[in-house]
Amino acid sequence: MDRINTSGPRKLREALQSKKCLIGPGVFDGVSTKVATSVGFDFLYMAGSGATGSAIGMPDLSVMTATEFAKVSEIVAQNTHLPVIADADTGFGGPVNVRRTIQLYEHAGVAGCHIEDQVFPKRCGQLKGKDVVDLQVFLERIRSAVEARTDPDFVIIARTDARNAKAFGGDQASREAFDEGVRRLKAAMEAGADIAFMESPRTKEEMQILVKELAPHPVLINVLPNGLTGNLTTAECNELGFAAAIYPCTGFIPSMLAMQESYRGLKEEGSDLKYCKDNTIVHFFEQLGLNDDMGFDDKIDSWSKAEVQHESQEPEA
Repeated sequence: MDRINTSGPRKLREALQSKKCLIGPGVFDGVSTKVATSVGFDFLYMAGSGATGSAIGMPDLSVMTATEFAKVSEIVAQNTHLPVIADADTGFGGPVNVRRTIQLYEHAGVAGCHIEDQVFPKRCGQLKGKDVVDLQVFLERIRSAVEARTDPDFVIIARTDARNAKAFGGDQASREAFDEGVRRLKAAMEAGADIAFMESPRTKEEMQILVKELAPHPVLINVLPNGLTGNLTTAECNELGFAAAIYPCTGFIPSMLAMQESYRGLKEEGSDLKYCKDNTIVHFFEQLGLNDDMGFDDKIDSWSKAEVQHESQEPEA
C-alpha cells in the first residue's frame, strides 16, 4: 500500500461529484485507521474527540494543540490510501494561526478539514454550554483557510454550531438558531468554503431544509450514537440529500467498551484469552501489514546478498 497519501484532496473532490452520500467512519490512531481501511469506506474522518481521548486521555474540550492534531492526522494519512477529513476545531486562533493550521494539515497528507465558529476554548458539539463567535470572526477563519491552502483541491469545510449555541438558547434554542446557522453557512460558502456542515440539526425536516437552502453546495452531516441529530443510518443520510456523513464514534466507543471488558476479565478471571478470541499477537501484526513489511524486508535482503555475491565474483583490477 502507498504510504504517502498525496492524492487525498483530488480523490475526495472526485468522489464528491457522485450522486451518493459519502460515508466516513471516525478513526483516531494507526490501528483504527488500518482496520477501517481494510473494511473499505469512501473516506476516513480523523475525529477530534477520539484523537483527544486516545492521544492525551482527555475529553474534547479544546485541550489538544494544532501540532498535536496534525501529528495524529499524519499518522492516519500515512496508514491509508483513502482520503482523510480531519477535525481542525476553531483553526486554533486568528488568521495567522488558521493559516499555519492549514499548512500543517496539508503537510500531514489529509484531504481536507473542518473549521468551526465556536468560541475558544471550544467543546464537543454534543456538550452543553458551547457558544459561537460573531459572523465576522467566523468568516475570517474560513477565508484564512481558503487563502492558506497551497493545493487548490484541499477541501475546506465550514462548520457552524449556532443551532445549539448559548447565544441562541442552547438546548432550548428555537428555529431562530437554525436560521442563523443557515445564514452563517451561506456566508461561509461565499467566502470560499467547499462543504457546509451544521452541527446537530434536530429533525429530519431541518435537515431537508438545510440541504435545500445550501444547494448547490454539498452538505455534510455528523451522526453520533443517541446524539442530538438522531440515529441516522447511512441510507437515510443518502435519502436526505447529504453529500457526506461522518460517524465519529464508530471506532473509539466500541474500542473503549472492549478494553473495559478485557481488562476487567484479566483482573477478575485471571486471563485475557477469552477476550482475545483465539487471536495471537501475530494476527494483530498481520492486521497492521506484517506480511507486506516482511516481504519488503526479504526483498532487500535478497538484493543485498546478490549484490555482495556479484561484487565478490568481480575480478580484481
